[in-house]
Amino acid sequence: MKNKVSDVRDHLVAMLESLGDDNTSLEKMAQTIERAKATSLVATTYIAAVKVELDAIELHHEVGRTTVAVDTQQGTPALPGRRQ
Repeated sequence: MKNKVSDVRDHLVAMLESLGDDNTSLEKMAQTIERAKATSLVATTYIAAVKVELDAIELHHEVGRTTVAVDTQQGTPALPGRRQ
């Protein structure tokens, strides 16, 4: 993965496709299901973290500053549809 939300989405779609493969043995399907469960947990956590980041960026744009808990060393990215 390249650490982008689109990569997470692509990985999840690939997992769904492998779960829908009718030519998979039962043993392989059981392994795939366990892997899908783990992937789902990690993806859910990752997506929640990205949402928190986006909420922090939006708050920064609304009030003009960010809390010290948010790393702003690289600057605050622009939100789509908003001017900086």
